[in-house]
Amino acid sequence: MVRPLYDVRLEDLGPDDRVKVECACGDSEELTAAMLTTAGLPPYMTILDLRPRLKCQSCRWKGRADVSIVWAQ
Repeated sequence: MVRPLYDVRLEDLGPDDRVKVECACGDSEELTAAMLTTAGLPPYMTILDLRPRLKCQSCRWKGRADVSIVWAQ
């Protein structure tokens, strides 16, 4: 069963699941839940709450990213 994006928290992701972050400039990155919690984000944070906190490595803009989940098979 696929859960809606607003309902999924970092703690719900498994070790092989990835959060895909795509900036409006075209840059994209896949991050694990462990990477995000190591960066100081709380495990109870929802995936959609990541958008205003993430800054693009290429264009340095903050809050322009689209987030999605790449579930492990």
